[in-house]
Amino acid sequence: MSVRAEFHALRDRGREIAAPILVDIGTSSLTGIRVIARPSLAVQWVGHPVMETLPLNGMDCTALGSDCVRTGLLFDRPHVVDDTFVDPFGIEWLVVDGTPTPSRHPLEHATLAEIARYSRPVWPSRIQIPEPDVDDLVLVADAPCPGLLDMCFGLRNSWVCLDDMTSNWRSISALLDWSLETIVSAYEHLLSHLPRQPDVLIYGDDLGFQQSMFVSEIDFRNFVRPRMRTLFSRLRKLTPAALCFHSCGAIRPIVRDICDLGIDIFNFDGAARGMVSGEIRRDIPREIIIHGSNDLIALGRSVQSQNMASVAILATEIADCAPVIAAPMDNISVAEDIEAARIGAEFLRHLTPDDVSDLARLGPVRSILEHAVARANEALVPDLAGKRPASIDLTGCPSDDPTVTPFPAPLLAVSRTEKSKTRRKA
Repeated sequence: MSVRAEFHALRDRGREIAAPILVDIGTSSLTGIRVIARPSLAVQWVGHPVMETLPLNGMDCTALGSDCVRTGLLFDRPHVVDDTFVDPFGIEWLVVDGTPTPSRHPLEHATLAEIARYSRPVWPSRIQIPEPDVDDLVLVADAPCPGLLDMCFGLRNSWVCLDDMTSNWRSISALLDWSLETIVSAYEHLLSHLPRQPDVLIYGDDLGFQQSMFVSEIDFRNFVRPRMRTLFSRLRKLTPAALCFHSCGAIRPIVRDICDLGIDIFNFDGAARGMVSGEIRRDIPREIIIHGSNDLIALGRSVQSQNMASVAILATEIADCAPVIAAPMDNISVAEDIEAARIGAEFLRHLTPDDVSDLARLGPVRSILEHAVARANEALVPDLAGKRPASIDLTGCPSDDPTVTPFPAPLLAVSRTEKSKTRRKA
């Protein structure tokens, strides 16, 4: 069975089937490698215009142990002057020790009319597409823009938005409506030009920080959730892809609200207060796949050092959260974490479906864990080529790079061949 077939079986039947643990590394703003972690891999474009994630080609994703590959918009790298740059929304960012922080918000003092008239960004004309030789892997469409609350906070300043919710509801409503239409236009731009439908569609909206939510439950349900429902309904009309919802922070009070919106995959911050992955697994429907909420990098470090106690805890947590897609808990900004993530993926590759079931049912089984640790540490370390990703250029401009295909691109066939025998133990 191909990896894509395994994913769709997991999506359709969830916990009912014994399945290997799929891995996602390097495909989106959630799991990607930032330029600061591997500057040598930097190309002309980035997958995220602020965090500068590398748009890895399919070969490099598979070298990292990923069962997923990226598709999505390709942005020009930010033009940094005096440690500041302006993103496509007109938000100014200050870069401190490689980390960008918003420093100027274009709608912070805007009137209701000025919010409604604010110009929408021009979306990039270049889009990353999968290479034909990886068409049996899971195709992940990276989020083309921030989510509803993220966008509002960036444009108007989080404190002004929070004040608007209590004393200026017309302004926050107008800004949320503007954000909704802008987000839909971004996804329409991306999805209408892909040569084939993605398997997973990423939507991210940070609704909290480590200790609490940004907004109250009442304000979330009054202002954000109705528009999120509308947004997801419109995204469903654009693609049959599984919708992966991401939020950082301690959002336990609204987890069921989010799941009731019909998401297929849930990526949350397993380190935030009250967001223990095993507890969330028991609270949400079994058909929802948990993504990247267990610490794959910590697992990889434990495998490298052969710390069997830590391996036992981390591997059992992942198995107990099934159905699950293992991934880093955040995009990778440190070079050492790239190798740790790869080792973690290699360890999981050597767990059979029966092994995963035994770990979930019985807890740590020494023979299973020792075998997977030994095999993972024996694996050869692959080189990342850093080759430009395949892409289409909607302007039709010629390119001297043979991996770049001018628009329109031919449809990529969906492979039905079985290539899993080289991926994992039978």
